[in-house]
Amino acid sequence: MSEAVKATVAIEVSRVDDPLAHTRALLLVADRATDLRTALLAVHEARVHVELLSVIMRQVAAVEDATQEAQACEDGV
Repeated sequence: MSEAVKATVAIEVSRVDDPLAHTRALLLVADRATDLRTALLAVHEARVHVELLSVIMRQVAAVEDATQEAQACEDGV
């Protein structure tokens, strides 16, 4: 199996299991790419993933904060 095929398989598996692992796999592709276009595309997609993960993390934090505030209100009543 060629390195490109192995990298593609690794990316597809990581995409399902762990978004951060998927981002790392993309950066590995960029690091091992023999042409600049492939490297830049992988870095671009990794950047998009990091932005998406940061949005998700902010939303999760907001939900956790709201849950804690609601619990505090219930405990105080």
